[in-house]
Amino acid sequence: MEEEKLAYDYTIAASVSEAKSRISSENFDIVVTDYSLGDGTAFDILDLVKNTPVIVVTGAGDEKIAIKAWRAGAYDYIVKDAERSYLRTVPITVENALSHKKAEEKLRLLSAAITSTGDSIYVTDMDDKIIFVNKAFCATYGYKQEDVLGKNSNILWIGKLESVNTRSVFRTRSIKGTLEVGFYHKRKDGSIFPVSLSRSVIKDSHGSQVGIVATSRDITERVLVEEALGKANLELKQQNQLKSEFAIRVSEVLSKVLNDEIIKAESQQGDISEALNKARGIVNDLLQIAKIDAGQIQLNSTEHSLVDLVVEVVQAISPSAEKKNVKISNFVSDKELTVNGDPSGIRQVLNNLVGYLVSSSCANSHVEIRATDIGSDITLEVRSGNLSTGAIKPEKLFDRNAWTKEKPDTLSVDNWPLGLVVVKELVEMHSGRLWIEDLGTGAVSFCFSVPKPGVSEVIAAGKANNYYVGT
Repeated sequence: MEEEKLAYDYTIAASVSEAKSRISSENFDIVVTDYSLGDGTAFDILDLVKNTPVIVVTGAGDEKIAIKAWRAGAYDYIVKDAERSYLRTVPITVENALSHKKAEEKLRLLSAAITSTGDSIYVTDMDDKIIFVNKAFCATYGYKQEDVLGKNSNILWIGKLESVNTRSVFRTRSIKGTLEVGFYHKRKDGSIFPVSLSRSVIKDSHGSQVGIVATSRDITERVLVEEALGKANLELKQQNQLKSEFAIRVSEVLSKVLNDEIIKAESQQGDISEALNKARGIVNDLLQIAKIDAGQIQLNSTEHSLVDLVVEVVQAISPSAEKKNVKISNFVSDKELTVNGDPSGIRQVLNNLVGYLVSSSCANSHVEIRATDIGSDITLEVRSGNLSTGAIKPEKLFDRNAWTKEKPDTLSVDNWPLGLVVVKELVEMHSGRLWIEDLGTGAVSFCFSVPKPGVSEVIAAGKANNYYVGT
C-alpha cells in the first residue's frame, strides 16, 4: 500500500481474534486475509463478515484450499509466489472487488425498490416469456410467482373470444391532466380491469436487447372518477341547455303576454295595469326559481298553524276567483292542525296551487281545499272539478323541461304553470311529497305533504316524489 501509494485507508490485524475486534468496531469495504492466521484460518474471517468482499491469500500448493474458500463465499483468491509478483495483482483485485461490491449494492437497492413498489412489475425475455414478477404484481393479478414464471405474457391480455374489447386501447387522463393510453388486462380469476402500462427494453453491457421490463398500474378508481366527472359534466351541460331553453320560453311567453294585453287594452281604450301585473307575476316566479337554483333560498322552519295559512291564501285569491265565478271551499277546519316548515314557503305553495286551479278552471267551477293527518305528515289536497280545455296536461305541469317544449302560442297567461315549478322546488326543500291525481273529465287534484312537528327530516326525505298519478 505504501510503496504503490494506493489511496486506501487500511488496518492490519495479526490474528482472528484481533480481526474480530476490529471488524466489530469498524466498517470495512474489503478484507484481504492470509489463509493461516495462527488462532484460526480465513474461514473464520468469512464467518465474521457479511456483504463484504473477502480476498484470500494462500501459499503455493494451497490452490485447493483457495478454491474451497472461494466456494465458501470469498470474492477471489491470490496465490503467493517466491518472487512476490503476486503483490502487483493486489490493487487490481481490490479495485475489481470494490466495483463488484458497488454493483451488488446497486442491485440490492434496485431489487428492494422493485420488490417494494406499489406498481406491478414484470420482466420478460425477448421471446415474451415472463422471467420476473414483483410482490405487487402477484397481489394485483392474483398469481403466485410459480404460476407465471416461464409463461407467455399474453396471459395478461384479453383474449379474442372473451370480449369485444380485445386488447382494448382507450384514452384516459393522468393526474396531471395529460391524455394517456390505457389498456385492459386480465387477472388469474378472469376479471378484467384497466391499467396504465409502460414498457422498456433491457440491454446488456454490449448493447444487445435481452429483455423487456413492464410497469402496470391498476387505474380502475381513476377511470371510475373520470367516468363520473364525464357524466357530471354531461348532466351539467344538459342542465345548462335546459335552463337556457327555459329562459327563452319564459321570455317568449312574457313577451306574448305583454303584447297581447297591450293590444287588448289599446283596442278597448283601457289601461295596461293588468298586463303589467301579469308580467310582474311571471318575473317574480322566474326570479324565485333562479334563487332556488342558485341556493339563495333559506327555509326558516317553525311550528305553525296550517289553518291560518289556508285562510290567508283563500282571502288573497277570492277576488280573482269571484271575477271568474269560481267558488273556493275551505274544508281545513281543525284549529289544532300544525305543521313544521317555513310559513312563507308553505303559503306560497298553497297560493300557487290554488291560484293556478282558479285561473285554469272554467266559469262556475268549484275549487276545494282539504287536509288529512296521515301520521307523520299532513297532506293537503287542492281539487278542481272542471279545468278549461286550454290547460296543460297534468303530467307536464311541474316539469319545466316538459312544458318548455310547448309552443308559446299554445300557452295563455291564465294557465301559465311557472308558479307550479316553484311549488315543486319548495315542496322538495321541505322534504315533502308532491303528486297529481287526474280524476278524469277535466277534474284534477294537487296533493302535497308537509312534516308534522317533531318528525325527522331524514325520515321525511326518504319518501319518493311522485308528480303524476293517472285515473
